[in-house]
Amino acid sequence: MSPRTHIAGIIPLANLETDHDLDVPSTMLPVSAGFTAIQKSVFECAIAGCKTIWIVANPDLAPIIRKCVGEWVHDPVYYNRNKVKFYREVRKEIPIYYVPIRDRDRNRRDSYGWSVLHGIYSAWWVGNRISKWLVPQKYFISFPMAAYDIYSLRAHRKEIADLNANFFLTHNNKTVKDNIPLPFTMNGEDYIQCRRKVNQTTTREFLPPEPGEIYPSKRLPLEQRWSARKFEFDLIFDKVNTEESHNVTTEWFFDMSTWQGYREFLGSPGTIEKPYKGLTGPYKHGKLITQGGVK
Repeated sequence: MSPRTHIAGIIPLANLETDHDLDVPSTMLPVSAGFTAIQKSVFECAIAGCKTIWIVANPDLAPIIRKCVGEWVHDPVYYNRNKVKFYREVRKEIPIYYVPIRDRDRNRRDSYGWSVLHGIYSAWWVGNRISKWLVPQKYFISFPMAAYDIYSLRAHRKEIADLNANFFLTHNNKTVKDNIPLPFTMNGEDYIQCRRKVNQTTTREFLPPEPGEIYPSKRLPLEQRWSARKFEFDLIFDKVNTEESHNVTTEWFFDMSTWQGYREFLGSPGTIEKPYKGLTGPYKHGKLITQGGVK
């Protein structure tokens, strides 16, 4: 992987639906002792080679997640290089950013899959406003409620960073395109095509204009408006390019968004070991002291 390749990790939390019926976010469920699902997802992005991590969470959830995972993490590949004389100096930090769903999309397009698209747009928009050299070239999508051997991604950093082909993790010959929350990558053109299909497929508030009308005059029933709110992965990510893609099979996988799936994961031989304490954070940037006080 070229050191100049900017892969942005996208972690969608907004509009995540589970049947856990908890008073706390489901992403705070433990996947190992002292290791939560959201920490797993952040570490997953780091081990995949992401240079930045973007968590899509609305204001009601973001403060909880920020307290758990912090504002940056270490790249695990460069964390424990003991053979280097000054090993602390070669460590790399990966910043974590928090972005909410835009108000104009709420209750219109904000399905769980749309959270992925919005995270990609946010990463592109921020980088493009600063410098073209900061715009991500590829996006790695991690789902917090997906349980599998995340350490296996270390051997596939090269495939994940390949700018000419996408990466898909598969299980039983199924990918995210089969409504399975398995990690994958996409680029800017894939994002444009996916967003376009969502906007072209969704219903809106009004019916199309009748013959002789310039503007629509009849509204759809409430339950039929903005069908994009309920779009599944297979429709949202239908346009993601699979030509010559790198498909890597995981031996085991569980969807923890259901209580049954979470139980099966806890009772299975498959485990997700907690990494070094220094790799789980939370790390926060120091506050700046100004003449007016602390900011």
